[in-house]
Amino acid sequence: MEKETLVDHNKFFLVLIDKIEEFMASTHLNENELKIGGALIEVFTNYDEIFIHGEGNKFNKNLVLLNLREMTNLSTKEIRNSLKKYKMIYKVLADQRED
Repeated sequence: MEKETLVDHNKFFLVLIDKIEEFMASTHLNENELKIGGALIEVFTNYDEIFIHGEGNKFNKNLVLLNLREMTNLSTKEIRNSLKKYKMIYKVLADQRED
C-alpha cells in the first residue's frame, strides 16, 4: 500500500472511531449494538492487521464479518441488524471524503 494511501486510511479511521465513540455515548443502544460498536472500534483501530486488501481499496467482507462474530459472539443476522445504526456514520464520513 502506498504511503499516501496509508495516511489517508489512518486519518479516516481515526475520525470514524471518534464518531462511533461519540455516537455510542450519546445514543440509546441495546446490548448487541453496544457490542458491535466496541468491535467496530477494535476493527478500525487494527484495520491494517485485520483487513485483507483485494483489488483496489476493496476489503474482504467475509474476514471482517468473521472477526465481528468472534469479538461479539453474535450471529451474522444479529451483527447485520446491529450495524444498521452505524452505517450512517460511515456513509457521512465517506461522502465528505469524496468532496
